[in-house]
Amino acid sequence: MKFSLSLSLGVLLAGCAAPRTENVRACCRPHLAMTADPATQGSVYELAAKWQDDAGRAVQLSDLRGRPVVISMFYAACEGICVITRDDMKDIEASLPAALRSQVQFVLVTLDPKRDTVKSLRSYRSQEELPEDRWRLLRGDPDSTTKLAERLGVGFGRDGSGRFVHSSQIVVLDQMGRIIQSQDGVHANLVAAGKVLEQALDTPVQ
Repeated sequence: MKFSLSLSLGVLLAGCAAPRTENVRACCRPHLAMTADPATQGSVYELAAKWQDDAGRAVQLSDLRGRPVVISMFYAACEGICVITRDDMKDIEASLPAALRSQVQFVLVTLDPKRDTVKSLRSYRSQEELPEDRWRLLRGDPDSTTKLAERLGVGFGRDGSGRFVHSSQIVVLDQMGRIIQSQDGVHANLVAAGKVLEQALDTPVQ
């Protein structure tokens, strides 16, 4: 899946940075959650790119292997769709039974690694009170960022005015990094996400 930084992208996603829920355009509103068969999906962990977390450590996506993952892409300065998506992820986390919650990893990967330095991501974690045992904040080089966005189905770029615009996906990965659910839009389906995560934990790792 390829995303062009063309005028069509700007038109499609131009409203996605709206700072209030009621201003979010139709392109960013909830769509029906799609559940995928992991047997037909390649692993996101196949991407060879290297990443850096908000503690400055070099990491690879494959380091997440062994636990279900809820992942989305954002940038720290975003005051619109990223805020809603992050809060949706927090709601998914809060909706899980404690025993299940401790086994799930939540990951935010910046779309703007130039501005989202290790220091700024660390500050973001502190500001949003994201616990280190369950939340990972990652940054990579532009090529790695683009490849991951393509794999997760995230369109992003800048519009004619230079504003950063992007789509919104919350993606659930199984223990092997295969996409088992993708929710496109804001206000995640907590029940659907919880069921998929529970099923993933009940499924033997292959």
